[in-house]
Amino acid sequence: MDLVTGATGIVGTHLLLELLRDGRTVRALRRGSSDTGIVARVFKHYGAAHLENRIEWIEGDLLDAVALADAMDGAEHVYHAAALVSFDPRRADALHAVNVQGTANAVNAALEAGVKRLCHVSSTASIGAAPPGVMRDESMAFTDGRNSSDYARSKHLAELEVHRGIAEGLDAVIVNPSVIIGPGLPGRSSMTLIERLRKGTRWYTSGSNAFVDARDVAACMRKLMDQGFPGERYLLVGENASYKRLFELAAEGFGQAPPALEAKPWMLALAWRAERMRSLLTGSSPLVTRATVSSALSTRAYSNAKVTAVLGCQFRPLEESVANTVSFAEAG
Repeated sequence: MDLVTGATGIVGTHLLLELLRDGRTVRALRRGSSDTGIVARVFKHYGAAHLENRIEWIEGDLLDAVALADAMDGAEHVYHAAALVSFDPRRADALHAVNVQGTANAVNAALEAGVKRLCHVSSTASIGAAPPGVMRDESMAFTDGRNSSDYARSKHLAELEVHRGIAEGLDAVIVNPSVIIGPGLPGRSSMTLIERLRKGTRWYTSGSNAFVDARDVAACMRKLMDQGFPGERYLLVGENASYKRLFELAAEGFGQAPPALEAKPWMLALAWRAERMRSLLTGSSPLVTRATVSSALSTRAYSNAKVTAVLGCQFRPLEESVANTVSFAEAG
């Protein structure tokens, strides 16, 4: 039996589908406030609605040690995909609670339950910087800098909790997905950006990043549970591309005009400051922050050589990932 935490997130939903298609018995942890309807929507999108009733749902929270222990009772494999993603500076405490303490609790429960292996979902945010022109890889340690987000710090500290568990006898692997593109909850993860691009935009930013299809993330995690080397982390990268290319692909999919104007650094600097003021006055979340602006202007590339060598996997191109996500969004 496999346990999936964060089962209603973009990774969790695709992982549930991947495991069920592989014939696994699946248990899924969800919070009381979580809407499992997204799982039904994603399964239907992939023509697999008939598999949904095979999921054993367990209500619980990462911060509830008793609920975690109950969820892991009898589990052979644990896929820890639950996390909070936010770049709002005001959510630093929540990020630490969910991503760091929640991971510590999951590690402790896995150790107590004697699970065979845990696969922890981290992020490229916890990968360190590389010299200009050099692809970032798993060997590069996280460095905390002025533009580091609280999210990045929390994912780094969460990895340290996994390594603490390994030192205490836990068998675990870590995956570091790049920006995940795929169907998911509206207003969450990359769906937030896809929804904005659906409305059309004239602007693009000069930066670049790595992107990966949600289906490929799930497939790699399943394989690494058996084939990954203990204690190792694996970058999951489908394609390195500019944000302009991402925006163009989404615009084409939604039938919008492609962006033609570059947002200059000084414009974005004004934007995040204005958003900070607006969010303070209204109590709402900022649409742009210092961290997201820094990301939008940064040129980064990541290597998938390590996971490709271990699994021999092939990743879907960004064009296919965007088309799949656009189709899901258009279906409503």
